[in-house]
Amino acid sequence: MEKKTDNIRLIVCDVDNTIIPSREAAMSRRLAADFRKAMDKGIHVIVNTGRHHTFLQESLFEDLPMDLNGTINGACTTDRSGNAIAQHPMNEAHMKAITLLCLQYNVGLGFKFVDHIVTYANHQKFIRGYLDTDSPWEDQIIDDTRHHLHHLTYGMPLGTFLVGGKNIVEPFVDVIPDLQFAWSYRGGFDVFLQTVDKSLTVEAALEKYGLTWENVLAFGDAGNDTPFVKKAAIGVAMANGKDDIKNAADIIADDCRNDGVAKMLEELGIV
Repeated sequence: MEKKTDNIRLIVCDVDNTIIPSREAAMSRRLAADFRKAMDKGIHVIVNTGRHHTFLQESLFEDLPMDLNGTINGACTTDRSGNAIAQHPMNEAHMKAITLLCLQYNVGLGFKFVDHIVTYANHQKFIRGYLDTDSPWEDQIIDDTRHHLHHLTYGMPLGTFLVGGKNIVEPFVDVIPDLQFAWSYRGGFDVFLQTVDKSLTVEAALEKYGLTWENVLAFGDAGNDTPFVKKAAIGVAMANGKDDIKNAADIIADDCRNDGVAKMLEELGIV
């Protein structure tokens, strides 16, 4: 495999189905060890996910001494404690328009604020659609469907998740063209600004570490990973990924469940 890795100083990884298989709670021991070996060589490692900081698997913090996380599909970069380093919020008009539509069409609505996910419409419908049964994260979601006041303290939302069918939610796109609506495997839509993508959280990390895209090795499995995988010096798509990310990548790694990221780190000589 002819890929120059001497300049790699930052490894950026999506989480779900890239380093942690679906419905698993942690990455493999092999991958955790490989990440630590890379860190011991002075290479930074960050995760870059659509999840809110409060929904990151606890194992990530146990396995990795990383000091930055990319969250909410690029809308928020946080430190290890969840404090925002960089954020890209919606405006009040976006928030009100989404809320009104969700109330009108009985769509579950959870806004991703800087501190928590907070429901502004149809709380129970959102919970049932967003979480697995008996999820440990249910207590992390705040119900503000009655008063809609959370933004007055914590600012505008950074992202949104809508629980509703495609035939109901897709017409929202024409009503709020500044936002992008990305269908999720959970049966709903991630919603965020058209100007936001996961490359923004990498940009924040590059500024903090004094690096450039020529120093980045990136891993992802889905279309929302394409912006940062494509810009990286070496972009890697998982074998279990979608065609769009595979077309954007330089290399295809083995399936997430087969330790594809660990295998690739070892094959490239990073560890």
